[in-house]
Amino acid sequence: GAHGSVLCDADGKEYIDLTSQWATNNLGNVNPEILKATVDALERYGFLIYIMNPHVPMITLAEKLLEIRPSRNLTRVFLELSGTGASEAAVKHAIEVSQRPLILGFMGQYHGLSIGATAFGGYGARWRRFWEAFSGGAVFAPYPLGYRRPRAMTEEDYGEWCLSYLEDEILRYVAHPERIAGLIFEPIALEAGVWIPPANFVRGLKKLSEQHGWFFIADEVEAGLGRCGKMWSLEHFGVTADMVSIGKALGGGLMPISAVLGTERAMGESEVVAGTTFGGHPAACAAASATIDVMRRERIPERSARLGGKALRWAKEWEGLPIVGEVRGMGLAIGVELVTSKATKERAVETARSVFYDCLKGGVVPLYDTEMNVLRIQPPLTIEEPLLNKALETMESTLRRHSSKARG
Repeated sequence: GAHGSVLCDADGKEYIDLTSQWATNNLGNVNPEILKATVDALERYGFLIYIMNPHVPMITLAEKLLEIRPSRNLTRVFLELSGTGASEAAVKHAIEVSQRPLILGFMGQYHGLSIGATAFGGYGARWRRFWEAFSGGAVFAPYPLGYRRPRAMTEEDYGEWCLSYLEDEILRYVAHPERIAGLIFEPIALEAGVWIPPANFVRGLKKLSEQHGWFFIADEVEAGLGRCGKMWSLEHFGVTADMVSIGKALGGGLMPISAVLGTERAMGESEVVAGTTFGGHPAACAAASATIDVMRRERIPERSARLGGKALRWAKEWEGLPIVGEVRGMGLAIGVELVTSKATKERAVETARSVFYDCLKGGVVPLYDTEMNVLRIQPPLTIEEPLLNKALETMESTLRRHSSKARG
């Protein structure tokens, strides 16, 4: 079972949830206001396919999404079922409107695990094997992770180097810029281990997009809706997008729903066929509207920034431990990267796995999945501060215990 920020196993033992189920339960598990809105809509509307039968919850949600949009140039709304579907729909629009065949993706970025999403997501080579049977329509560029930059470079230098590599090498030898429809990226890449790029890199991508006529697509499925201390992670970098994909937390953890926000140029006139049967379900729309209401009323992004700032300052002290290479974060999205050596920065996969299981024994569930040497602190944004502190204490004692073993 689960409630709020607590998980419960079959034997009744409780655990503090530092995963928020991959940033889906940003408002905690089983939020009563969202649950009531969902049930009321189910009883009133049942199921309607919104493309053929426009319904009030859909219209209400579209209006609320436009109220919280990251920039006023986003005037169009498309509803989908999953974050993957939303990102794929945005890419479809980019290709259709531009009449160009290629999408620019970035290494380490996650956009979903469907065949389409693995085509333009740089999640990892082992996932792209499912795409190998099809013709490739994506090219990939490096995304700067400051911790693994060359020693002689600052983070800003590394951002400039990645931009130069994209412009001087990829656009010269791999893909002509006039063949690229757009780029899609996670401004803050959580699945990769909380990669936070320098602002000059993101601004440089925006400049290249404007220069070459690319659609600039921000995947906010996991990092958006308050997770990184602002309503949208892209707001940290001072640029605007042509399309934004939204998902996960949008349904309040109770209903699957996603959306794309787009400009008139991107989505106003294109005849793109996209969608799924259950995308824009009336109950899901009602859940999403209630989610937005709660987030705005309770100032959830500001709470994420405040609690996340405290947690990051605490966790940064762990960098003094021999097994902790770096702690990085934004809002309540914090990554703790474990290494076998601070000098070589070799990834400590086995140590991270052991730390994870010992945290479980201590009643804490950190997020541990894709980048196998990074433990993530990604709790519901409504987590009570004493509960978060208790979880951090458990993680710290576990890391110190494993550090003592490493020294010994």
